[in-house]
Amino acid sequence: MARRIRWQILIAAISSLTVLLLMSYLALTRASVARPLTGGDYVEGVVGAPLHLNPLLVDPAADPVAADLHRLIFEGLTRPGPDGLPMPALAESWTVDDSGTVYTFTLRSGVAWHDGAPVTVDDVLFTMRAVQGPAFAGDQNVAAFWRTVLVDRAGERSVSFRLDSPFAPFLRLTGFPILPAHLLRDTPPEQWEAMAFNRLPVGAGPYRLIERDDQHALLRANSSYFGSPPFIETIELRFFRTEQDALAALTRGDIQGLAFLSTGALADVNLPRNVVRRQALLDACTVLTFNLRDGPLTEIGVRRALAMALDKDALIAGVLNGQVARLDTPILHGWWAEAPDVQWYEPDPARAVSALDALGYVAGADGIRARNGQRLAFTLLTDSSPKRRAVAEEIARQWSAIGVRIVIEQVESGDLQRRLETHDFTMALHGWQRLGSDPDVFELWHSSQAERGRNYTGLTDADIDELLYNARKIYDIADRAALYNEFQQRWVDLAPGIMLYQPFLIHATVADLGSIIAVAPDEAVSPRLIMGREGRFADVNRWYLRSDREIRGDLR
Repeated sequence: MARRIRWQILIAAISSLTVLLLMSYLALTRASVARPLTGGDYVEGVVGAPLHLNPLLVDPAADPVAADLHRLIFEGLTRPGPDGLPMPALAESWTVDDSGTVYTFTLRSGVAWHDGAPVTVDDVLFTMRAVQGPAFAGDQNVAAFWRTVLVDRAGERSVSFRLDSPFAPFLRLTGFPILPAHLLRDTPPEQWEAMAFNRLPVGAGPYRLIERDDQHALLRANSSYFGSPPFIETIELRFFRTEQDALAALTRGDIQGLAFLSTGALADVNLPRNVVRRQALLDACTVLTFNLRDGPLTEIGVRRALAMALDKDALIAGVLNGQVARLDTPILHGWWAEAPDVQWYEPDPARAVSALDALGYVAGADGIRARNGQRLAFTLLTDSSPKRRAVAEEIARQWSAIGVRIVIEQVESGDLQRRLETHDFTMALHGWQRLGSDPDVFELWHSSQAERGRNYTGLTDADIDELLYNARKIYDIADRAALYNEFQQRWVDLAPGIMLYQPFLIHATVADLGSIIAVAPDEAVSPRLIMGREGRFADVNRWYLRSDREIRGDLR
């Protein structure tokens, strides 16, 4: 009997100890958080190599690796916040006068360049006047606007910008990288390309470039960064010829991260076991543009019928494996002006057929609809991307069911852009990139942009013109959002094209990479919109590779 009792006591003690250990583990894991530690070296693969590291000499749309490095090395007066609205960077604050035309920025005190020299108003004046100058090689639309702005000193730490008229999206343009005047102003612009600065530039950002060759760029944490100093000691961008080469390096463990588009060649690959997939919305979209200048597409009824005959969800699921966000209006997901209540046409081929019948378009012997000898047969222009070809083929397949014939013409991207600008197309499947953080789509849809701008459709509508004009002249966010809501409703009614989808940027990284402002891994979609591929580095100073656990909260 005594022996049995001893065994029972032993079993009870072991059980109690097991329960205690389990409860302790659960308490620690549920009530503790990772506390980042300084240190570690991170290596990311990128496709290509930078052409120019002086931001005045490069268009980031044409040199994405340079844009990555700019984001790590430089800072602007402002930067986009998590909600897309501007937040302070080199400028600690700003004011706008009652007229809405004079912005005054106050610089942070004590901010230094990587070489130790102080960041001053002279640097801002030099940079913005260089953007206004003829040597600037970046986005010429941005340069054209800046050339209308009077830039002047407003105090020891203040600079003012005087605009011709109120322009609500102005702050998004103040994120341009500020450059050190003391290293550049005494050299003529035509000699900037040959300067050492173009190879190893000096900035005021979270990382400083210490080494660069044909194989990689190595950056070290800026311990004097005005924001929170970075946790990761070094970041290396390693250059690869193709995405497949970079993926092979990720699989071998030679690199720890790789970014690619959800519409690209790597979208469907299986990632290595120790790599997690993080994704965020990108400020880009793919659109099917109608040329409204002549032919059947001038008829709003034909455009609406085509809209009703296209099942976007089926296209996205079947061709793109669901790896994009469906888009129904020109306002991107993640912009504060997004209006979920604005409804696109429900896919209904039978209703589309009835609409075309009512318009007098009847099917001929070959099944193609025509009216008075004018057939609903269109050439769909697109680029040489295999994914775009597949999307075009699915559009053609769906529309063939209502008696509309589509012939696909693929050209190189440069030819596609030229033909869009010269209006040499009937329909075009193309993308818009780097649309930024502000929902101002004036350049894409206002009638003033139809001949020389990016309103490729040739859309001319007085209501849309007034809404887009007013939305960039008032500053109240709620009032602007109301105007963009009306714009989206009117745009859907006119159907001048079909917005198709918005891509994700996939950031595949080792699971050890953490962030205080984390984008959830394992294919969770972040609601955050990032600006350009380099936007993945927006909070790079909050990344970490090393951590321990810190108990927080009440463990009772």
